[in-house]
Amino acid sequence: MELNVWTSTNIKDTPTFDPKTHSWTVHLQRADGTERIVHPRHVILASGHSGEPRIPMFPGAETFKGDIHHSARHISGARYRGKRAVIVGSCNSGHDIAADFYEHGAESVTMIQRSSTYVISQRAVTQRVMGQLYSEDGPPTEDADLFFTSIPYPVLKTIQQHVTQLVAEDDKEMLSGLEKAGFKADYGYEGSGLFMKYLISGGGYYIDVGCSQMIVDGKIKIKQGKEIAKIVADGVVFEDGSKLEADVIVLATGYANMRETARKIFGDKLADSVSDVWGFNEEGEIAIMWQSNDLWIAVLMIESGHEGFWFMGGNLGLARVYSRFLALQIKAIELGLQ
Repeated sequence: MELNVWTSTNIKDTPTFDPKTHSWTVHLQRADGTERIVHPRHVILASGHSGEPRIPMFPGAETFKGDIHHSARHISGARYRGKRAVIVGSCNSGHDIAADFYEHGAESVTMIQRSSTYVISQRAVTQRVMGQLYSEDGPPTEDADLFFTSIPYPVLKTIQQHVTQLVAEDDKEMLSGLEKAGFKADYGYEGSGLFMKYLISGGGYYIDVGCSQMIVDGKIKIKQGKEIAKIVADGVVFEDGSKLEADVIVLATGYANMRETARKIFGDKLADSVSDVWGFNEEGEIAIMWQSNDLWIAVLMIESGHEGFWFMGGNLGLARVYSRFLALQIKAIELGLQ
């Protein structure tokens, strides 16, 4: 695409925006030590919806004698062979890390589930949810993207409610086993399953690639529905007074709103001027990222709340589609057409 891409480049100072010149001042520092100051009229934050780790402040965490870290920092369970592992959180990261601990020979692995999780097998995703659209014998990718993103979200929700019922039947044995193991599963927002959970919160689900069976078989234990009161030197204490001993605690507690990534890079003034990113706005569209006009033609929102500043995120399919609309809209502004 003949794009000018700079890798290994950081923003040195907090960028500033001049409303008189309608341009930014961005100080860049490259890996070779060279520095550049650029003055773009538009800045796009495309750092990903899951950006800054959400780390809850548990009383006593500083007294824990083992290793405690967020899932974003987890590399491998190999160094914890023979150790007692506790994972706080029960969505994708929590499951993957729990399986990683078990497969590397942890003495015990316990997942703390504080709220219910939507669980769907990878097989059901490929066969029921995406198989007819994104597959080797499906339509061209561009056509599949257009078909999917052209469905209004209220209609998508209704479609997915039906699909979720079919998936639940397909995954009946797995879901029954999870329930018997003490794992609390749900069916998404008003029974609409995977997609709507992703669009509403960006998480709250697990696409099963093997960990569910480990839970069913008792290889990974579940501590369900108990709030953590404090962390002590050798484990976790819950509000009911029960204790779970641990040598390592992983906080699979998700990520802060993308707005907080903007705060980290661009400062409080900008972050306080924009709205929360993701989830549905009052018009039933994804907040800040994009919306639909009266003709249901997808276009990006005109403003993030700050001139010359744009959010871009979502999975690969959404990025393929909406990055084009973002580019077109910025060009329209520069040509004086909007």
